[in-house]
Amino acid sequence: MHSAIMPLHSLQSLRAVAALLVLAAHASQIDSRFFSAPVSSGQWILGFAGVDLFFVISGFVMVYITHNKPRGDAHFIGRFAYARFTRIYPVYWFFTALALAAYIAIPGALNRDLADLQIWQSFTLWPIEGDLPVLHVGWTLTHEIYFYLAFTLFLALPERWLPALLALWGGLVIAGSVWLQGLPAIGALIVNPLTIEFILGAAAGMLICSGERRLARAALALAALWLTATAWLIWPENAEAFPAGWARVAAFGVPSMLIVYGAISLEMQGSLKPPGWLVILGDWSYALYLCHLLVLSGLVRVWVSALPDFGPMASLAFLIVAMALSIGVAGAAFRLLEFPVLKATRRLGDRLFEGPHRPRRAPAAHEDPAVQAGQTGSRDG
Repeated sequence: MHSAIMPLHSLQSLRAVAALLVLAAHASQIDSRFFSAPVSSGQWILGFAGVDLFFVISGFVMVYITHNKPRGDAHFIGRFAYARFTRIYPVYWFFTALALAAYIAIPGALNRDLADLQIWQSFTLWPIEGDLPVLHVGWTLTHEIYFYLAFTLFLALPERWLPALLALWGGLVIAGSVWLQGLPAIGALIVNPLTIEFILGAAAGMLICSGERRLARAALALAALWLTATAWLIWPENAEAFPAGWARVAAFGVPSMLIVYGAISLEMQGSLKPPGWLVILGDWSYALYLCHLLVLSGLVRVWVSALPDFGPMASLAFLIVAMALSIGVAGAAFRLLEFPVLKATRRLGDRLFEGPHRPRRAPAAHEDPAVQAGQTGSRDG
């Protein structure tokens, strides 16, 4: 029997931070667009670094939950892939359907024409050429699916090969992004520099699984300096100039890796205990990530049509209400939709993969340890 996976409150808390950063960035953009005297002026554009933190977290989790697990075992690989894809798709489909319904019911409500929507690509998370999915944040989930597929293939090989596989993958991404230009959408995805952030997270996972946790405080201090320098370089020139490509990986991927490594190492050493409310927000982070654009888009249109624009106070009031409402809707979506769906897919997975001759798992190797820290501990992430 394989050892149980240690719940990680710090990882779940970092998920909360990532989702809140993205929420703040989008709220700031809407504030700047719809209000005459926006208090944010788009400056929270740096909140999009939450996406980079999510990617690093994903890389860490893939390594951590498969450490010392049976590589090359078809049953384990199948269960792992099933857990990953059922974690992403069902709840995403629900919110994509809501967004599509909004496009149909209220033409122009979300600033796009119905004829321009890439519907099947949106629901499957297939890469889209020069456009966004129906639910805009779905572009990041396309990257996640790519990460999951690649890592699922790695599970067919011995774990000792993982560093070499990740190095080879990273080398191919670097070479492809430099020498291969004008690729179709699927090719551009494969060599996208953001893939390196997943590999950085995997590297953090390998360090922690090897027992190397002594550099936690140094890593966090370096991350703080790194992010301060990034903000100083970006903000004075143009608050809306968010870096792209390799500049983005350097600006936010590297410090995200340092933060993930440092926070988790400190928790494992008993030196860090995140507050419970942040862990709960981490439980809600996926629902918040998926629902917040719908909430913000609906709220701002009701707001500007029903309430006068009374300067900066209107902007500030909108931001407060928008953030609070988005979090509230996410909490309800987690309780009423996401958590029941996860339980149902887990039960189905038990029937599909356990079989009459397989013992009950304790716990399943595919499960994400971070979410065992919150709520009932039965949620797969």
